Amino acid sequence: MPDTARPWLPEDTDETFDPLEHADIEPSPETPLVVTPRGGDREVGRSCYQIDTQHGRYLVDCGLSQGTGDKFPDLRGLQPQSINAVFLTHAHVDHCGGLPVLENRNLLADNAPVVTTPPTASIASLMLEDSLKIHRRETDGSSAVQQFTSRDVAEVCDRFQTVDYGGGRIEGVAPVSDVEPAVFQLGNAAHLLGSAWVVIQTSGYRVCFSGDLGGRATHLPDMSPPPESDLLMLESTYGNTHSHPSLSGARTGLWEDIERAVQTREPVLIPTFAIGRAQTILLIIAERFHMLSADLRDRVEIVLDGMAVEGTGIYHEYVDDTNYFAESLVNRVVESGETEPFFAESFTIPKTDQDRQEILTRAAQDGTVPVIISPSGMLTGGNSPRYLAEFAARFGNSSVFLTGYQAANTTGRTLQSQYQADQETVSATIDATPFSTDWPESSDVQWVHPENTGDSELKTRISFSADWISLVEGLSGHAAQSGLLSFARTAAPDTIGLIHGPDYAQERLGPHLAENVASVDQVTRSRRMTPIAVGTETNVDMAAISPEEIDNTGYTELEDQIDHLYDLLSKLNEEVASARNEAGLSEAEIREVVQDEMETKE
Repeated sequence: MPDTARPWLPEDTDETFDPLEHADIEPSPETPLVVTPRGGDREVGRSCYQIDTQHGRYLVDCGLSQGTGDKFPDLRGLQPQSINAVFLTHAHVDHCGGLPVLENRNLLADNAPVVTTPPTASIASLMLEDSLKIHRRETDGSSAVQQFTSRDVAEVCDRFQTVDYGGGRIEGVAPVSDVEPAVFQLGNAAHLLGSAWVVIQTSGYRVCFSGDLGGRATHLPDMSPPPESDLLMLESTYGNTHSHPSLSGARTGLWEDIERAVQTREPVLIPTFAIGRAQTILLIIAERFHMLSADLRDRVEIVLDGMAVEGTGIYHEYVDDTNYFAESLVNRVVESGETEPFFAESFTIPKTDQDRQEILTRAAQDGTVPVIISPSGMLTGGNSPRYLAEFAARFGNSSVFLTGYQAANTTGRTLQSQYQADQETVSATIDATPFSTDWPESSDVQWVHPENTGDSELKTRISFSADWISLVEGLSGHAAQSGLLSFARTAAPDTIGLIHGPDYAQERLGPHLAENVASVDQVTRSRRMTPIAVGTETNVDMAAISPEEIDNTGYTELEDQIDHLYDLLSKLNEEVASARNEAGLSEAEIREVVQDEMETKE
């Protein structure tokens, strides 16, 4: 799939840059919908899509990025109080984490709602409070400017207007003229509790935003089929993966690995997303805990930490509602009277760092085996990186299960890349503090002062055996290529814009969709700040699939090799970025090092 040169914006672009004005596009009777990506285009993170009609301006999602680089969507050109409503697909921070920035910059109109499902509103409020803590820590003592405050979080959460799956006229929920004919629809995306795809329709034209698609979790209802649409903005996180490994096999495999670690007295750390993945893992353990022998049940200590505790509490609030949970789970809850099915019969919830120290002390002295489930899943915040450093300092052997997607420039991706490169020892520099006044004495955990980064804060350098790491595949909450194809065929669009995925995934998915979705005229990788006008002839000002690419989409050995090369190049880019961040090298210095290396090899 051809790409156009980057950057694609004019050199003199400033904060007043208006993508619609630059493209000479505006909503009209011929093109009643215009969609402009402001983030989440060729990346996993900061999803944000602007929709303009003749009578209103709306956003679908406003997230943040968990890696390094730009954290928030590109909001240039938006005028104060110009956004009439936000439609939120789900509560993961890469979709909701930028909402307080809209409040901080006064971009939301008076009484503009954030429209979403009831569970998503509850979970997003929780996620935004935690995101604020992380944002404060990242900006404290650094040159970075804090982009939002606790007041912004509180005020944007007050805007949540909840609707169950279904829809209605936008005029009924947003401060727009009653002549606005646009309607919205939310359907179950089966990604996590309350997740939704979003459809905006006006003047006979529809745009469908997939959000994050799931369909794999056994405790959620099946995905709702979307209506036929003119434009489908489709996520592509796993667009290069034809299908995921068996879910039942992954669940069984994870449980067997946990059981093995308990038998051999290896402490277990499962870094996890607080919402979605944590509950999947908890349910795996809760449904199988009785299978442990009596002595192993006495030995193991299931630990649930951080925001996953509050998140699981929200899950339990809706556990008897078939709108949001699978009928089989709801029936079990109703018939048994069990109100907390995600909790095993015995578990620990630490409330203080003293509690966390005592858990690790029991493991070291009494032979208790902690199985710790703690955010964040990418080891970028929360208590999971703190536990990891404590493990490295205290224990000779441990098990660390990476159970989800590891975004570029995160600690999780750094460790994953080193593990996949067959390194004997893995290491990373993390922003984490000990549970007591200092880390336990160990050569594997050291305070470091990163050079030339402009950051005055000490970091922690950790090293441990690569044998500790296990990559758990098959638990993904995202649909693979086969699921994305099924969704696209149901939506039957003329045009597909790929979003929310790395370049190499979109390169593989695009031709596959162009060949196998009968309705499609064009597939493109959506480009930030580049409008797509939807109407009698959808105007996509970016490269589309060529006939030659469509003719060469078979899974041949050569294609598999190319796919592998995309993976390797992506990981290399991430490792270079990570090394640059840690060493404080500039882009020019990196290029000079690479050039010297090339000349040496010549």
